[in-house]
Amino acid sequence: MLIINLHIGSRFPVDRKKLRAAAKKVLDENSVTHAQVDISVVGKRKIKELNESKLKHEGETDVLSFPQHEKNNLYDFPLPEGIPPHLGDIVISFPEAVKTARRYGKLVDDQICFYLQHGMMHLLGYHHE
Repeated sequence: MLIINLHIGSRFPVDRKKLRAAAKKVLDENSVTHAQVDISVVGKRKIKELNESKLKHEGETDVLSFPQHEKNNLYDFPLPEGIPPHLGDIVISFPEAVKTARRYGKLVDDQICFYLQHGMMHLLGYHHE
C-alpha cells in the first residue's frame, strides 16, 4: 500500500493528481510498494525557515527532503500491522517552481513534479555524490 499525503496551501494552484502520479511513478520505478510519504508545497518564508533551521543553509531553496530512514532500512521501526513505513517528507517551494518554470518555458506543475522526483530520490537514499 502506498500513501501519499499532500499538504498544499489553498493559495498555491497545484495539480494534486499529477503530483500524486509523479510520486507513485518514482516509487514504482524503485520497486517500493509499501510506504508513505508527506509532500508539502510552501511559500518563500517557510522554505527559507526550514532550510536555515534544519540544514543550516542560508536563504531559500527549491526543494528539501527529510528522510525518515537510512537507505534499505525502511522496516527498522516496528509499526502496527498494515501501516506502511514513512519514507520521509518533501518540501517544495511554489515561488521557486514558478520562477524556474518561467526561465525554462515549462509548466509550473511540471517543475513541481521535477522537484518532487528529485526529493523522492533523496528519500530513497540517493544523493548528489
